[in-house]
Amino acid sequence: MKRHTLAINVLSIGVLGIFAATPKRSVTVTEGTNVNVTLSPDRKTIIMDLQETLWSLPIAGGVAKRLTDPFLEPARPDWSPKGDWVAFQSFKGGTFHIWLIKPDGTRVRQLTDGHGDDRDPRFSPDGTRVAFSSDRAFKGNYDIWVAEVATGKLTQWTSAADDEFEPAWLPDGSAIAFVSGAGANATSIQSSTGSGESKVILKAPPGAHVDSPAFSPDGQKVAYTEIAGGKARLMVSGEPAGTADDVFPFPPAWLSANELLYTGNGKILVTTLGAGGTPLHGATPLPGATRTISFQAKFDISRPPYNHRRTDFDSAAPRQVKGIVNPALSPDGNRVAFEALNQLWLMEIGSRPEQLTHDNFYKQSPAWSPDGKQIAFCSDKAGTAGIYVLDLAARAERRITKIDDSAELAPVWSPDGTKIAFLNQSGTGYIVDVASGEIREAVKPTYEPGRMSWSANGRTISLAVLRPYSRRYREGTSLIESVDLATGTITLTEPAPYKSISTRGVDGPVYSPDGTQMAYVMDGYLWVRPVDGNGIPISEARPINEEMTDAPSWSRDSRRLLYLSNGKLRMVASDGTSAPGTVPLDLSWHREAPRALVVVHAGHLWDGLGPHLRDNVDITISGRRIQKIEPHRDGLQSGAEVIDASDLTVLPGLWEAHNHGYGGLAGFGDRAGRIWLAYGFTELQSQGDSAYGALEIKESFGARARVGPRYFAAGEPIDGERGYYAGDHGVTNSKELQLELGRAQALEYDNLKTYVRLPHELQYEALKFAHEKLGIWAASHYGLPGTLYGMDGMTHISATSRWGYSYTRSTGGTTYDDIRKLFVAGSEFIISTPFAASALYAEDPKILDDPRIATLNTPWEQRTMVAARDQPAGAGRGGRGGGGAAGLQKEEEALLAVLHSGGTVILGTDSPLAGLAILNHLGLRAEVKYGFQPWEALQTATILPAKALGYAKDLGSVEAGKLADLVFVAGEPLKDIKDVAKVQRVMVDGRVYTIPELMAPFARGTP
Repeated sequence: MKRHTLAINVLSIGVLGIFAATPKRSVTVTEGTNVNVTLSPDRKTIIMDLQETLWSLPIAGGVAKRLTDPFLEPARPDWSPKGDWVAFQSFKGGTFHIWLIKPDGTRVRQLTDGHGDDRDPRFSPDGTRVAFSSDRAFKGNYDIWVAEVATGKLTQWTSAADDEFEPAWLPDGSAIAFVSGAGANATSIQSSTGSGESKVILKAPPGAHVDSPAFSPDGQKVAYTEIAGGKARLMVSGEPAGTADDVFPFPPAWLSANELLYTGNGKILVTTLGAGGTPLHGATPLPGATRTISFQAKFDISRPPYNHRRTDFDSAAPRQVKGIVNPALSPDGNRVAFEALNQLWLMEIGSRPEQLTHDNFYKQSPAWSPDGKQIAFCSDKAGTAGIYVLDLAARAERRITKIDDSAELAPVWSPDGTKIAFLNQSGTGYIVDVASGEIREAVKPTYEPGRMSWSANGRTISLAVLRPYSRRYREGTSLIESVDLATGTITLTEPAPYKSISTRGVDGPVYSPDGTQMAYVMDGYLWVRPVDGNGIPISEARPINEEMTDAPSWSRDSRRLLYLSNGKLRMVASDGTSAPGTVPLDLSWHREAPRALVVVHAGHLWDGLGPHLRDNVDITISGRRIQKIEPHRDGLQSGAEVIDASDLTVLPGLWEAHNHGYGGLAGFGDRAGRIWLAYGFTELQSQGDSAYGALEIKESFGARARVGPRYFAAGEPIDGERGYYAGDHGVTNSKELQLELGRAQALEYDNLKTYVRLPHELQYEALKFAHEKLGIWAASHYGLPGTLYGMDGMTHISATSRWGYSYTRSTGGTTYDDIRKLFVAGSEFIISTPFAASALYAEDPKILDDPRIATLNTPWEQRTMVAARDQPAGAGRGGRGGGGAAGLQKEEEALLAVLHSGGTVILGTDSPLAGLAILNHLGLRAEVKYGFQPWEALQTATILPAKALGYAKDLGSVEAGKLADLVFVAGEPLKDIKDVAKVQRVMVDGRVYTIPELMAPFARGTP
């Protein structure tokens, strides 16, 4: 406790210095998105949580005074009935805990600690205790707990299996009410005296959920919020109150027996329930009337400039390969198999690698047979990914798996060499008999599990799996799951208390062949841990290196481990007695030399710079770059290749600004790059991927070893102690963060992505490193406080957050004036990820019958997208976080307001979560449907991302000197935005692809 108190006192000086450092501009806001308030006992002062900062405000309204710095991360304030303290939840340090602060902003102290999340504080009526919700029992749910203010002593108040949260004391202190449900959406309000039994106070109507209860002074009425049909209404004991239809998810405060103070519709509101309300400052409320308490809050914005690293798009000189994926040490320890540049390679240590494969299909996960004579791997050369075995002596291969409509991935040999375990795209583990091809299910499906590993006796398979802490929030830790293959018994083991395997990809666990230990990556570096005879972890793990580590694999004698570190292959003794050494790797890649002169005769050209078309022009391309644009003439340059697009419209290549793995590379394989190109997308921007996998994609596309767009690569999203996705990299302190940033520097990331559970203090450290050391941009899931200190972008207008609500979009789907002003003033771009654009399938249901998507999509993804299209209206269509057409309209209107105020909006879709390419086109249509001009919509996928991401000198428009990334479409897209999808050809880096050429490898009968 003392350590945390000292930290905040010391930190305050530095943090306030950041925000006081000569701001470029100040912005005053008068509305708040999910603003929260609490009222002083004397009814004279409000403390307001506006954008993760606590402010003091007179009850009459006016100018708000800031009390806290944003790195404290305060939320959900509650004023003590004694008036001496304000309780709040804080994420400072990387876990939610209950903190206290004096009403004037002094004497900040931490009340709870530990690895559990403590949220939703509410003072007892006598002010001596604070009730809160917490998952600190670690039983998979939230319960109500009580802390004594004086001592910090904790008492667990409830223990039901459902999530119980948002406590509210009854006025006499005899019981605590709370909302209850299976997950975040509560279906009832209940109360408990702490004796172990609860009683139901009210239930939500069908299709609705409730939150934020608060009892009237006499305890006879309960006010709360009811959410249904995209609206959030204030309710009092089952009856609606007030006129706001977007009430924020926080407890109201009772001003009197019939007046409520609360927030909604961007405002601080007071509603009178009936006649006889107590007047405030001379105002006489009418029965049932609602009025506003106005406020003004000033934010100072400082955006230090930085020099964006200039990318060399032109050089054809050789470059060292860094995208090394799944390196596997041979049993004899003398050779390494790995995947790079879309091929499998075999390297005798000390010699140059030998290329084992020679096609353009996708490959993954080479795995040595125990005798070292064969390598298993996966490839989609037969249409979907399957497991192949390559005989190294004969250089002959055969496919050994085939499950209909499934991808077979990540093969691992059994110790006796007779079987191979593998995963499918849904996370189910299978075992195939190598001789007979017989397949059986071995491991039940889990969300994005890691690669499997066999125990030495062949009886157990272990892998990394996610264990969420509760159903209320999806994050958790990546544990070791050990499955007894005979009985199906599952044993879950923490890699260390409250720790995760670094990624659930190739970071282990990996059994040693001698059966005595396993290796895995934790905290960024390599650990080994003893196991028993059946492979169950025992004792504690110990570290054997102190450098950033990925993808460990063992030698057969169990004495050495090979791994990746900052782009190099490294080897270390498994007992840690010697320093790691580098395994030389002599492998390079290069871009093709520029092609000869090409002239494109365009019937129409939209250059990306404004609302006008140019008609009948010639675009002369020399190598990779546009040389000149001029009116068409019949006598074209002699010796030039002529592309006749006289009946087409030429556009700048389109950007997908929010992509992961260019399309879920393991499942989609070679199909993904082809889908993107077939729909006009020539630039893909990663927002977080496996670091080495992302580099492999970038290098493969750059070398044209795989067909696809130009790719901008980031490493794993940098997260906190808890995570969700398999590739989230968790850091809990500055030392671990520096390991991550050092790898980013060594691998030359194009950008950084910070994620949901990374504290803002560490986010700021990452941002400074990105700007000052790397010259690259950084973005996150959060607006403020990043907007104030120079964060470059927010990767959604609103998405998963650590609070369970958003400061950038309300429950009702509205983004209020605070965010609209601050994003513009802070020059922070917003990526629109309109999942709800799938509601527009209804306007063009045949879009999924197009031969491009029908041919190039995987069978399972096509079924998913068709199911989303065919959902009846009102049945939830609109996709992840969508809210249907109404939510889509609100989102697009907010984005248009930002754009027209001078802000930057760019289009992405978080692909492949909602499929590839199709949702991007529906997103463009949504923009136009709700107010964008077609050329404005197109700019969100062309020049605006190029500018925002730092590439406008080379990309984003059709101008002399820029790279030749072009799309050729039929129709008139500046009149009908649907025509943008009518792609006939696409050009990347001066190379033209036709649609039949892109489809050919996966057209029926051709693989």
